Amino acid sequence: MRTPVTALPPLRDVIARHGLAASKALGQNFLLDEQLLDRIAAVPGDLDGQDVLEIGPGPGGLTRALLRAGAQVT
Repeated sequence: MRTPVTALPPLRDVIARHGLAASKALGQNFLLDEQLLDRIAAVPGDLDGQDVLEIGPGPGGLTRALLRAGAQVT
């Protein structure tokens, strides 16, 4: 039930295309390391088929990791 995410452009390209920038003054950071994002998504355990509500701005790295883990992300 895992969602293929391989057809998506690299996160750095998404950031550049949309002119995104993290504000260190606001404590924002963009995580770009796919392996780290996958480790973060694995923390809650098996997400296959689970509904996950993700809140927060960013280029979509965590969303991609959650989808790779099989979550249904809103």
